[in-house]
Amino acid sequence: MSIKVGELVKWYENYDDLIVSDAGPGLIVKRIWSNLGLSEGRSTLYDIYRFKHADIKRYAAHDVEILEVDQNG
Repeated sequence: MSIKVGELVKWYENYDDLIVSDAGPGLIVKRIWSNLGLSEGRSTLYDIYRFKHADIKRYAAHDVEILEVDQNG
């Protein structure tokens, strides 16, 4: 799954035990490919403008999902 700049997403922050500590809607402002030295190859990171906090924060792809918008109102 490749999320594009300008798409609406839902971001998640987790405690160490993977319980969600915070989440909310946001807008992708930048996509970054990073080679973190992992055997899997490049990782995708996203800079997201978080509406809830009015800031920009970087998230790994596994902490982001496309926000489905209801077109019927």
